[in-house]
Amino acid sequence: MPAHITPNQLIQLIIPGITAVFALSFAWAWVYDKRLRYLRFLAASFGAFALGSAVQICHLPDEWRSNALLSAAFYVPSIQLLAEGVLRRAGLRLRFAAHASMFTLVMGGMYYFSYVASSLLVRIYILNLSAGLLMVFTALRFRKRCRGRTINHILLWVLLIFGASFFIRTPLTVIQPLPHSTAPFAQSMFWVLLQLSLALMGAVLGLVLLAAAMSDVIDRLVLERDLDSLTETLNRRAFERLAGRRVADKRSQPLALIAFDIDNFKSINDRYGHAAGDAVLRQFGAILRGAVREKDVVGRIGGEEFVLLLPGADGKFAYRIAERLRAVLESSRFDEIDATLRVTTSAGIARYRPGEAVAALLARADQLLYAAKRAGRNRVLTELSDQTLDASTLDMA
Repeated sequence: MPAHITPNQLIQLIIPGITAVFALSFAWAWVYDKRLRYLRFLAASFGAFALGSAVQICHLPDEWRSNALLSAAFYVPSIQLLAEGVLRRAGLRLRFAAHASMFTLVMGGMYYFSYVASSLLVRIYILNLSAGLLMVFTALRFRKRCRGRTINHILLWVLLIFGASFFIRTPLTVIQPLPHSTAPFAQSMFWVLLQLSLALMGAVLGLVLLAAAMSDVIDRLVLERDLDSLTETLNRRAFERLAGRRVADKRSQPLALIAFDIDNFKSINDRYGHAAGDAVLRQFGAILRGAVREKDVVGRIGGEEFVLLLPGADGKFAYRIAERLRAVLESSRFDEIDATLRVTTSAGIARYRPGEAVAALLARADQLLYAAKRAGRNRVLTELSDQTLDASTLDMA
């Protein structure tokens, strides 16, 4: 270890210092919302990079071979943890075997070209090209999960540029000969440009990832506000808001709305208790959530009433969906309820009319729903039957 840290080293230590701040920021965000588990990987990634950079800048240890291996032992996991964090945010991951293989190959190459066939140039290529390849690979996998969000598209491009920078920067090693010893190497053009580019790209990447994390935290808060905690479907306010967006989008046409109501639900509560009623609601919510497409909207708008909005669906398609869901609930069994009791649902289907408000569409679906109950329950009624309904004659059964 050098006897003292030079002013040049102190300036260079700003980079690991800033990186450490990002690591602490991601750790704090994870503590705030531990459901965002990918933040642990990002915190560990920036922390590992800060340690590797500090080790290299401070020449710990001063012997260049040991320094190269120790710093690489931090750099390689840093890029791996970054890739894993980004992928886990998108619901993806890399196998542990893939990470272990990469770490073994890179560190094996670093050892060989440090102690067996000493070559600083090859070591630089090993570290930079492996990091660049992993970042580009991560960006390409992440691309499939961008889902139209602006922050995700920004993150995708930053990842691609960050990965490409490793390929662009590495050929700078041919501009001038690179020394083997640590101190002269720290004065080389390659090292200076490396530090500048890492500082710039690392800061941009860190800020974009922090923005993405804060966006995820906000989305979760909004989701908790909009979600019915028992059934994990949208509450009435959130359903009407999102349904309004679908209705306003002409690409959603044709559009159908199914209104469901669990039959004799009050008697289930009275006979078996509210825990049994909650189990029925929870199960039916799960049935609905398991059947919807990404563009569909499902919500619980009353005690035992659920609605399902189907963009791009005509009445016949909606009828098939409603019948299938009705049959699934009828065949379901509940531990809290007598096995001989069938839990059923009635449903009404209304097709969207141009210029119609969501409230009016809901009202028409409700009319058909109550008509289905009046007709004997456990059935689906749709406007395809050309029934003439008078709301004043319908019971609220």
